[in-house]
Amino acid sequence: MKVQVTSRTDSGVPAGWCVVDEQGLPVLEATRFLAHLSQIERSPNTCKAYAHDLALYLTFLDEFDFKIDDATNDLLGRFAHWLRSPQASVTAVSEQSVARSRTTVNRSLSAVASFYAYLGSYGEGAIGNLAFTRLMQTAHIFHRANRRLVDNVGSARRKRDGHRIGPRLPVVQKTMKTLTVEQVNTILGACRTYQHRLFFCLAFTTGMRIGQILGLRHEDMDTRSRTIWIRPRDDNENGVRGKIRKPHSIPITRQLARLYEEYMHEEYGHIDSRYVFISLTGKRVGRPLAPSSIYASVRSIQRRTQIYGWTPHTLRHTYVTLQRQAGVPIEIFSNLVTHAHIQTTIETYSHLSADDLREALIRTGAWESPA
Repeated sequence: MKVQVTSRTDSGVPAGWCVVDEQGLPVLEATRFLAHLSQIERSPNTCKAYAHDLALYLTFLDEFDFKIDDATNDLLGRFAHWLRSPQASVTAVSEQSVARSRTTVNRSLSAVASFYAYLGSYGEGAIGNLAFTRLMQTAHIFHRANRRLVDNVGSARRKRDGHRIGPRLPVVQKTMKTLTVEQVNTILGACRTYQHRLFFCLAFTTGMRIGQILGLRHEDMDTRSRTIWIRPRDDNENGVRGKIRKPHSIPITRQLARLYEEYMHEEYGHIDSRYVFISLTGKRVGRPLAPSSIYASVRSIQRRTQIYGWTPHTLRHTYVTLQRQAGVPIEIFSNLVTHAHIQTTIETYSHLSADDLREALIRTGAWESPA
């Protein structure tokens, strides 16, 4: 089984996928499911990832002569082991020796669970419904809190039940990588164009995601009020999305506003485009940059600075960590980084070093300040 692109945006970015068998024919159930994801406007990245996950699952079923309706928790457990160790005679002894990480395997298991939930919606007699019914009998029920900024006010806190189909592998949360201010300054100093410096400054001083930055249009930039509007769009030519459902306005510094003006004057010039970040030379002049262009710039800067292991998202983590260390209330920087729920911010950025904990204990009076 393999994944095949079925549609592209006007600029050539893949926008639709299907799973085909060895004869190149679409697998009907998988194709219908992926079309459903597109219809309910799941992000292209999600659709692409689920397509590859389903291709792996269907390959596994075919290899061991199983059918879609044969799924059980035991079978999905075997699938997880197969993903980690495709060779049956090999047993993983460490994370470094496996084919895929636990996080990647859990994403595949989630994709398969969603696949069966979709097939089960067709009711009795449909392919996959028998397996879905079987899996639901042993589904894990969990309680999820509906938390907002007004938690603990009146009856604001609510619980809702969720069902998780199939097994998941245990995952140990990794320490989130951040950069020092000195490292960020070195990275910015290594940028050879105004465009690159503006991009990485935006990531570091606002915490914006790469998709939010590459989707910016000139109408979103207000240098007079020093404000940027991050808007939900699904029609960006480069295929990026901002992972938000409503518009957000965030403040920017005077230096960043000036950098945008310098970029427009020194490099952008008279190019006619509504996008802020575009190709400035070559055949694609005026077309919005794709994420691959930014990652190529990251690799180039890493070689020049000898600072490795970071991505644009690392600058976002660094921004939030610095805000938290400075004592900015969590509900404030949760809004700044456009999280829909404050609980997401708490769970994602709960990392505190021993120094952070020590300073917090001293600040609250629990510990005495060292002499």
